[in-house]
Amino acid sequence: MAAKARNQAERFARILDGFCEDIRTAPAEELLQSAHEAGRDPVMTNTRVKSLLRSTFKAYQQKALREARQEYERELVNISEGNFDLPKTAQGRRNWFVAALAQAPQLLPAFTLQNRELTDLSDEDIECHLRKLAQLGVFKAIRLPEEE
Repeated sequence: MAAKARNQAERFARILDGFCEDIRTAPAEELLQSAHEAGRDPVMTNTRVKSLLRSTFKAYQQKALREARQEYERELVNISEGNFDLPKTAQGRRNWFVAALAQAPQLLPAFTLQNRELTDLSDEDIECHLRKLAQLGVFKAIRLPEEE
């Protein structure tokens, strides 16, 4: 099926190449006369073709921007819905939390002010804090340990 599609695409490309060659080599007066005989305005056709080419080129240039915006929208949905893949075990979640604080020490005061000793944090507290860190995007900037 792929070979058939490729053959059709190649055939179509050869046809277009032939048309382009005919247009390129035809005298300008002949092209204008043909356009008028077909009831077309060459100036309007020129304007329409230029507009089409500009919009196609702009769409191509903005493809990466559109893809980035779509990824951003997906991330927003994940954040708002709280969809985060946290470790399944309490020890795994605690390891992530400790790794996050070790790699982002600027976060440590926020947690040690609430809890004098980080060991005093319950498993529920750890999970809650991990969800908050995930919402803030902290996990994208650090390397997390593998789940045990």
